[in-house]
Amino acid sequence: MQDIAYLDQLAAKRHALQELWGAALPEELLADYTVAPAVEPFGYRLRMDYVCSDDRFGLRVRKRFYAIVDLQECHLIPPSLFPLLRTVYTAARELGIPDYNVYHNTGFLRYLVVRRNVRDEWLLSFVTSEQAYEAQMDAVAEAARTAGAASVWWLLNPRHADLSFGEPVKHWGAAHLPQYVLGRTLLMGPNTFFQNNVRGFEQILSYMTPFVAGADRLIDLYAGVGTIGICLAEHVGQVFAAELSDESVELAQRNIHLNRLDERVSVVRSDVAAVLDDARLARGSGNDVLIVDPPRAGLGPEVCGLLRERGPQRIVYVSCNALTQVVDYELLRERYDLVAARGFDLFPQTYHCEHVVVLERKAIA
Repeated sequence: MQDIAYLDQLAAKRHALQELWGAALPEELLADYTVAPAVEPFGYRLRMDYVCSDDRFGLRVRKRFYAIVDLQECHLIPPSLFPLLRTVYTAARELGIPDYNVYHNTGFLRYLVVRRNVRDEWLLSFVTSEQAYEAQMDAVAEAARTAGAASVWWLLNPRHADLSFGEPVKHWGAAHLPQYVLGRTLLMGPNTFFQNNVRGFEQILSYMTPFVAGADRLIDLYAGVGTIGICLAEHVGQVFAAELSDESVELAQRNIHLNRLDERVSVVRSDVAAVLDDARLARGSGNDVLIVDPPRAGLGPEVCGLLRERGPQRIVYVSCNALTQVVDYELLRERYDLVAARGFDLFPQTYHCEHVVVLERKAIA
């Protein structure tokens, strides 16, 4: 949507969200309903996955999976960073490292993935189809370090599935990249999930704070590397976080210790349904608030069923896909009222928008 004026993008997203929620959005919320604008409409993204295919370095053409736009500039990351990445890609080709052909599923270098923090330090991952060209990979990693990368990873994805993640083969420089959110320091790795727009996510954390403050316990599901629980820990008695990814749980534990929150925050490796089925977290066990920030697929019927049965008094639901959030709310509204809702434009220049709703459990008649 880079060809559309930003205020028009914002108005379109607000209209689309209101249309989507329709009658589910209570009348008393409509007057103040808004989409918070992006702090930075350009140059905001903290991760970009650039395809390497047939001497092209860039992004896929919409609805044409095999077509790649060979980018010479990118407005979604800081202008000074993209030329450095392009230089690293050129060095890889000059070293004889072959690209991957996305149509025939042949070749070697599939992606260059950059992750940066708000201080513009960056981590670069090479995603390859096989473990080969080891001398050349050492050389291109050195080129990346010379270009300014604080950390360089070699990730292996030998499958035909088009994924920009992989099994770690080797790394050069620092193992992790620190990210800084609301005064907290959080480590992230090459494969761990992290919000792509930290300044925008800080807006969401500030919005959630009044709905969380004073809780005996904050239950943070889909916790990732612990961002939400760690950033809101000072406002609650205890934080109980759950995450399924081994790598994310390990980093969450390190982040808890790094921020000196060992006595207040704990994290377990667990499926969300298993956590909600735990009697210790059942409704009525205290003044609990539940925060969920699921993937684009949403919570789903099983999790919503458990929440209807034993969910806490308040749920704060953060979503990157309002379509599935609405579906989930239809499954929850028998037991929960919608008491607050706001959009946050974490993805300017795209059709996507983050959406937060707050649900209160209905009184039992």
